[in-house]
Amino acid sequence: DFFFQLSQEKILKIMNMVKNKEVSIEGALHLAQKELYAEKDSQDLLTGSQFNFSIYKYKHYRWQKRILQIDFNTKTIFNIEKGIIKKQFPFSQVKACEDTERRRFSIVFHGRQDYELEAVSLDDKRKITYLLSRVIQSNSYKRPAESCSGRPAECDVIHEGLLDLQQNTFTSTEWVK
Repeated sequence: DFFFQLSQEKILKIMNMVKNKEVSIEGALHLAQKELYAEKDSQDLLTGSQFNFSIYKYKHYRWQKRILQIDFNTKTIFNIEKGIIKKQFPFSQVKACEDTERRRFSIVFHGRQDYELEAVSLDDKRKITYLLSRVIQSNSYKRPAESCSGRPAECDVIHEGLLDLQQNTFTSTEWVK
């Protein structure tokens, strides 16, 4: 299904690799999927995409089935239970995504408790962590004050005084007195 979303040039390249026995059919599918994700850069994802995943959340000493919706239209992550939105997390609150054993993973937020979840399959877990990495990456391009949405309580550390922001690289920022 995703194989045919690639450009014809890339499909032919991958098919020739299979024909020349450079990769197996499974390897070709993996390569096609990798190419598809590479084509969808963060700007494509940030405009008009919505992803739904069946997940399990640990609550009241048991795993409960939920829907995790990552919505790039509204820049929000939703926790949906039986068709009702239970929780909403703006992208600006997403701090990290921790990959734990098997199908489990955790979403780490600014100013909130970590969210431990379990995907239905390893493939879903890989897709979710990929999308969350895009969210985290988009947050890193913003200035730290913007990512906190003007509410100091959500930031990790606040210091008094005047600071100047130096942006040497696009993944890290440095504050100078």
